[in-house]
Amino acid sequence: MCKTFQKQYFSFVLILFLLLSGTQNSWAAFTIDDEKKLGKEIYDKLEKNNFLVQDKRLNAYITEIGNRLLAQSNKASFDFTFSIFNSSGINAFATPGGYIYVNKGLITAVENEAQLAGVIAHEIAHANSRHVASIMEKSQKLNIAMLAAIIAGAFLGGGGEATAAIAAFSMAGATSITLKYQREHEEEADRLGIGYLVDAGYYPAAIVEFLKIIKQYEFLSKTIPSYLRTHPGTDDRIFYLDGLLQTQYRRIGGAGNIMGNFLRMQALIVLDLNDLNKHRKHLMESLQKDPRNVDLLYALALTEDQLGHASAALKNMNEALTIAPQDEDIQKSIGLIYLKTGNAGQARFHLLQAARINPASEQITLALGKAHFAAGDFQKALNCFLKLRDKKFDDIDINYQIAMSYGRLNQQGESHYYFGLYFKKEKKKESALFHFRQALNYYPEGTPRAVAIHDALNELNADKPKKPDKKSDPQQKASE
Repeated sequence: MCKTFQKQYFSFVLILFLLLSGTQNSWAAFTIDDEKKLGKEIYDKLEKNNFLVQDKRLNAYITEIGNRLLAQSNKASFDFTFSIFNSSGINAFATPGGYIYVNKGLITAVENEAQLAGVIAHEIAHANSRHVASIMEKSQKLNIAMLAAIIAGAFLGGGGEATAAIAAFSMAGATSITLKYQREHEEEADRLGIGYLVDAGYYPAAIVEFLKIIKQYEFLSKTIPSYLRTHPGTDDRIFYLDGLLQTQYRRIGGAGNIMGNFLRMQALIVLDLNDLNKHRKHLMESLQKDPRNVDLLYALALTEDQLGHASAALKNMNEALTIAPQDEDIQKSIGLIYLKTGNAGQARFHLLQAARINPASEQITLALGKAHFAAGDFQKALNCFLKLRDKKFDDIDINYQIAMSYGRLNQQGESHYYFGLYFKKEKKKESALFHFRQALNYYPEGTPRAVAIHDALNELNADKPKKPDKKSDPQQKASE
């Protein structure tokens, strides 16, 4: 685990402790309402502190698979939320209240959609069966602050980091309690999960294939994937599931991919250099067997792009385009590669094609705005950006793009105003105040824009810390 992400984990441990330590001391009965409340609090903190991947397409994909599986289950009395946890570890887990998390590392490790669905089905089964609530109710010692340490330990994957995290709470007995499911929990989740998987239309062996994949990772890397720690008894599980395959599901088929675009979803996840090279080699081997597979060509092109091989990326994208000229992903991606390499003209051409195919796409509109801006067509760039002013993006504040476009169009009042909004969101108070005050010079008092600027200024000034009272400041008295 990299040091940066390890620090984030410990921050999360502290956040959970501060969040939960003030609540009730113990759970005599962990109710549905308790699950909902705790699950929501954990989710909100994860989201606020950037532990969750915010890619809309990836999240929609995971949610679609999850909902398809849920439709085949006796769903518990809470709404389910499916999220991608921002870790390269091979893991998935369910927290109270129907919150299912799949690590991005697990998504890149599976070989098809059915294997991914098998993991999600297993976690849904844990949630539907309320196994975490069962563990909590059976432990008389367990209080809510300890649960923070336990959940953090599960996220860390066990081992030294988890022990250190739990020790940080200085709570006697916490190290003797874990979030590991008991064998009967695992068997029930496997039995229910494989049923959900089959009823959703996937082939039943997918879940066993996944378990064998992570056993391979364990053998090759000499480190235990975190999924094996939070879900113990993997060999026993494979044996148990193989038994189900040979009896109950022997004659049942099913699909490997139902939602489609699995390779494209994998390609959206940024890998480290070593994994990128391995992924590139695997894709090239697959293309030798199926050279006109558009998804393979697309995935290879994105991998080449991430490796900095722009020419190879464009070659594979253009080859895919000859097979699927109306594919918006390919047109958009070619446009983005041209934009990165400084060819604004070609970027605009392909992004306009993508926009004609899907005019509602926010990502295409954003990319097209950037291409117009790079080509010097600032009015068209502004038109694109203004369509997105109320939208949220992972890696960009649209107010900055709007401010830059207005500036190039010599509309200084609007440029200052949107720069003010940008810096306000970035919590750079002095810069925000400067731009809002400058913007006021361009608008008469009482106009809607002047009113909006005054509101923003009042909000910023309300946050201004008060100067200490000299009479009550002990340091001031000491200096006197």
